[in-house]
Amino acid sequence: MRSLYGGTQLKLTSIPNGAPRSGGRVTHDDRTKRIIAAARTIFLKHGFDGASMDEVALNAGVSKRTVYNRFVSKEELFDEVARDACSQAFSFSVGIPEDAPIREYLTDLARCILESRLSRESIALLRNIAFRSPQMDSLASGYRTFGHDPVIEIASAYIHTQVEAGKLAKCDAGEAAQTFFSLVREPLESQILFGLSDTVNLNANIPRHARRAVDTFLAIYAAA
Repeated sequence: MRSLYGGTQLKLTSIPNGAPRSGGRVTHDDRTKRIIAAARTIFLKHGFDGASMDEVALNAGVSKRTVYNRFVSKEELFDEVARDACSQAFSFSVGIPEDAPIREYLTDLARCILESRLSRESIALLRNIAFRSPQMDSLASGYRTFGHDPVIEIASAYIHTQVEAGKLAKCDAGEAAQTFFSLVREPLESQILFGLSDTVNLNANIPRHARRAVDTFLAIYAAA
């Protein structure tokens, strides 16, 4: 397995005797789960550079040797943490059926996307992704796998169905899904990400921003 950190390519192949592996991946026994959970908290709070294996061991309630028996380096541990954090932070489910009116369905989808991305943990993760993903492949791939591609897949499939039904204008469903995703995220996500807006009124701002994004999307793609 290979990872990129700070421009240096690290080959992570040396595995200590007794490390609990299965098919090249860490098996998640209780102590491993505690290590990953502790590392995730520290990573989101301090970032990769500010995190230390000593602090991870202390917060996980295990010895430093136990940490290194499961992860041969700080880089390998945070590869695992990045995948775990992305899979949990960006998960969401749409609570409205696809046969609902288009505006209603898209507004609910937009709201779900925003709620998953603008939680305190997700914002901390997005900040790390923005500044560390060029050096940390696992963050970039984790974001694509859990934070980007599933949204595009859901939106694209729905848009294609509505185009075929004559309810949306003829278009490339993939491109329209990308447009929808961009309209949903911005400018609210960037404002919060860079500290230009606080999260005090987020519960009110999310539905309002979702409606505005859908209004703009339908102004572009609604069937004539």
